[in-house]
Amino acid sequence: MARNIFAARFVAAGVLTLSSAPFLLTAGGAHAGAWTPEAGHGEIIVATFFEQASQSFDAAGRFTPTPLYRSAQANLYVAYGVSDWLTAILRPGVQSSSIAAPDSQKYTGLGDSEVAAQARLWRDDQTVVSVLAGVRAPTSGGAAAGSLAGPNRPEYDLRLLLGRNVSWGAFPGFVDLAAGYRLVPGPAPDEGHVDATVGLYLAPRLLVLAQSFNTISAGSSDPSYPRWAQAKAQFSLVYSLDAEWRAQAGGYVTLAGRNSYRENGALLALWRRF
Repeated sequence: MARNIFAARFVAAGVLTLSSAPFLLTAGGAHAGAWTPEAGHGEIIVATFFEQASQSFDAAGRFTPTPLYRSAQANLYVAYGVSDWLTAILRPGVQSSSIAAPDSQKYTGLGDSEVAAQARLWRDDQTVVSVLAGVRAPTSGGAAAGSLAGPNRPEYDLRLLLGRNVSWGAFPGFVDLAAGYRLVPGPAPDEGHVDATVGLYLAPRLLVLAQSFNTISAGSSDPSYPRWAQAKAQFSLVYSLDAEWRAQAGGYVTLAGRNSYRENGALLALWRRF
């Protein structure tokens, strides 16, 4: 993914039921929700993302025109319950991205890819708390790719996650919150992340998701990698095809930011429980 003055990002999410509790996937990183699957069980998810931006936010948060940015991405997400409290996560990804003239950058190759482990710290019938540690793989696209190729060194994530089952009238649902910090070696600044998801089952097979994804970087003394921020909102529907398969479709928009793209995008995902 791009990390320059615009620092392009993408996000997506889906929820399913494992052991009578929702299991949340966020593709902005290898971050599951607070719930963990049972030992020997998990999920395989194939997700695709399509986004573009013709505007960015400047250092004051105002809209400014920018060369057209487009990206198509695909991820394979595998989560496996090593034990009832420990989950192993693998998320390889590929992308094809471009920035129009006068920047004229193109990149096709490895995209956001991570390996992570998540440990459940505590739970009761309604609430669960867990932590996640992950490593984001470096990418390399050569000089022609410019910033689109993403980081050239591993990056490290640590997150605290809180989930709670709730209900609104006759509709069951859940709330999932995550706060984390990403260590970014090199000149680019570190990043803080705060995400929130509200899920509501309108029918036994139909889940509605409303989500917020927020990133703010640490300070930076390098003018090539200024401090940046981005806030995104996402809405999606998840439909259960049967006991094993689910499908998701939705879209997301960038609501605010600094030194970042104003991205709009769509997502499609298919999951299989095992």
